[in-house]
Amino acid sequence: MRCRECGMALVTILFLLASLLVLALMLSEKIIRATRSATLAGARDQARQAAGAGIEWTRHRLATTYSTSSGWANYLAGAPDGERYPDTPAFSTVIGSIPVDIFLRDNPDGDADPRRDNDLKLLILACARPIDGSAVLVESLCGFDPDAAAGYRQGGSDARRSGQSTADGLAEPWSAPVATFHLRE
Repeated sequence: MRCRECGMALVTILFLLASLLVLALMLSEKIIRATRSATLAGARDQARQAAGAGIEWTRHRLATTYSTSSGWANYLAGAPDGERYPDTPAFSTVIGSIPVDIFLRDNPDGDADPRRDNDLKLLILACARPIDGSAVLVESLCGFDPDAAAGYRQGGSDARRSGQSTADGLAEPWSAPVATFHLRE
């Protein structure tokens, strides 16, 4: 009878150890998933910041190259139509370690010519591509004021909006209020 009790104790111990092992595996899987999720969220946040910095970099570049780019005609030359961005970026840069492609298109200003700007407003789309994670797109309407002493215009630069739209943001950024950037010769 003593041998039978030892066998039952051994089976009980093995069952408890197997249960603890399964519980430990489930807990480690949850920890790995949470760590991976936090890493991807951090990469997405860095990409969003890089895209925003890419827009700021582009604003400065557009402000300083207005006259040398024939009123931005050089940048808008590859525009397919007024509704889409061109397939190739106007600029590419690296911010931090994240590559950012910048696409430009004319806003719907009524002239029906996407290759010519007549109101000093452009739509800027920044596409940041982090190494781990999906691409992040940030779009902004940017207007320039040649008569302003300083300052800039940006779509949505009032208290209600940030001025930039992401995939979840503004459907029509040109309908947002605009503040101006100063053109520098």
